[in-house]
Amino acid sequence: MVGTLLVVAYIANRLSRLTRVPDLVVLLLIGVTLGPVLHWVRPATFQGTIDILGTLALILILFAGGAELRLRQAARYAPAALLLMIVSYGLSLGLIALMGRALLHLQWSDCVLLGAALGCTSGTIVIPALEQISTPESVKITLTLESTMSEVIAVLLIGSLLNADVSHSLLFGVAADFSRHIVIALLLGVVAGAIWSRLWPRIAGHPNANIANLGVVFGVYALARYVGGSGLLAVLIFGITLANLPRTPHMTRQGARLLAFHAELSFLVRSFFFVLLGFVAEFVSRKYLLPIAGILAALLLARFLAMQTSRWAVRDVTTRRETELLFWMLPRGLVTAVLALAIVSARGEVFAFLPAMAFTVVLVTNLFVVAGAVRSAKMSALVPSSTEKPSAMEELTLPSIDVPGAMKASAASQGET
Repeated sequence: MVGTLLVVAYIANRLSRLTRVPDLVVLLLIGVTLGPVLHWVRPATFQGTIDILGTLALILILFAGGAELRLRQAARYAPAALLLMIVSYGLSLGLIALMGRALLHLQWSDCVLLGAALGCTSGTIVIPALEQISTPESVKITLTLESTMSEVIAVLLIGSLLNADVSHSLLFGVAADFSRHIVIALLLGVVAGAIWSRLWPRIAGHPNANIANLGVVFGVYALARYVGGSGLLAVLIFGITLANLPRTPHMTRQGARLLAFHAELSFLVRSFFFVLLGFVAEFVSRKYLLPIAGILAALLLARFLAMQTSRWAVRDVTTRRETELLFWMLPRGLVTAVLALAIVSARGEVFAFLPAMAFTVVLVTNLFVVAGAVRSAKMSALVPSSTEKPSAMEELTLPSIDVPGAMKASAASQGET
């Protein structure tokens, strides 16, 4: 079965370029078919494995994304991406929290948790989808940065909310914990990256060097968690530091091989995660249909308002097609699923409904991406734009598990020198 799943995952990844259906949707449906529908597997067997695979996938994706990020190119588009992320994530969190209060009758603190988990877009879905769409490079990079920052902020915020001391005010506790996580992760990521950049050239050409680097990545994550910082943010900063320190042509080639290795490993882990998530998926009961509909409506409204508020800051957004693309790129993915499981683990029965709800939100929002891609293709065929430039996303690739896309990014990094 394992071999069959890997082949199917590869085929789904390849076909996603033609069908515009994210491979995540196919993997989830495979898991649902084998688990809840046919009952060929026992969901209880995989409960602990899912948490481990989800965390492992996030570590690999964030490190690979950081290691491919060139700050010089990113700086041009960061202000627009930051504005879009703040408005979109903030409005999504707030509107979902209101829905949780009105339709689920949760406490306000639990409503905020619900909004924080379901409010972030997924870079692992946005990036492959954008590679299939012809649109100005500024729009692609802005959406890539926005989704990546959204995921990082969601992870930090959920961690801070779950760790907030009830003896203090919620706002004070979250702000203090949030700041501590960021500061420790930044310092540790930069220092570890600077040190490893000196040691890595000494072993880069030796057998199993990529495994040694993987061990260091896990070590950075574990150390950051141990000293009270964000392990995932530390891994991201570690990768960014390695990518932006001076390198020789030889080390650039070694770095390309390292990124290809991490991309394939990320693809493997992520594929298994979503199939296993399908195994343990539960169909939502009827009493949650209205809350889910309300949450999806809140996500659409928040994205529309965010798009209208921030599109002036995004370069080269001159047509209706590009404006709609900003709107439709609101998928939820790996981070949403992992955070939902973390909340259930920490809060118990209060959020017993959340895994099924998160599963539904992930699936439906990915179908929104399919709709947006199809509309963009139709509008492009009707009104071809002579001003659009060929894609150059390989200059700035952030957390994506698309293996061929990672190979392209690796080749581009060699050409830089």
